[in-house]
Amino acid sequence: MVLILCSHAHKPIPSKHLSEWTRRRVYGLHERAMPLREISNYLNTPLTTVHETMAKGDQEGEGEREGGGRYPKTSQAQYDIINEEPLKNHDTTCKNIAKKIAPEVSKRTIRYGLVERNLKKWLAQERVHLDEQESHQDVPSLSFPCWSPLATIS
Repeated sequence: MVLILCSHAHKPIPSKHLSEWTRRRVYGLHERAMPLREISNYLNTPLTTVHETMAKGDQEGEGEREGGGRYPKTSQAQYDIINEEPLKNHDTTCKNIAKKIAPEVSKRTIRYGLVERNLKKWLAQERVHLDEQESHQDVPSLSFPCWSPLATIS
């Protein structure tokens, strides 16, 4: 039996004066599926004190709660495959990963997964790089493929 400081022998102290250790015992006994009345009898505290302690613990977030949100569409196994492939084959692009490895996963999800793992090198492979010939051309001709400098002269 745990000794609790009391103002009188038959009157236990209120819950706001319970020690942290006693509150943790209340939570621990409740996790073991012990009814609140038995916890009250076991610790020699009033039933309302035990109930208020549990209610306050629920408000403060004592104990673990399962998330009530939407489950992720992409599983952890799919993320592992997405993150391992660029490390195995350094020439792999996001498009190739989307086609071969995880066809049910969108390209955007693959890109986000690579960014989370800081594999930005493979995102850079997706960009269009200019070669020597294209760098000497006019900029509007790159933006508009049907535009040519000769069309504006005539």
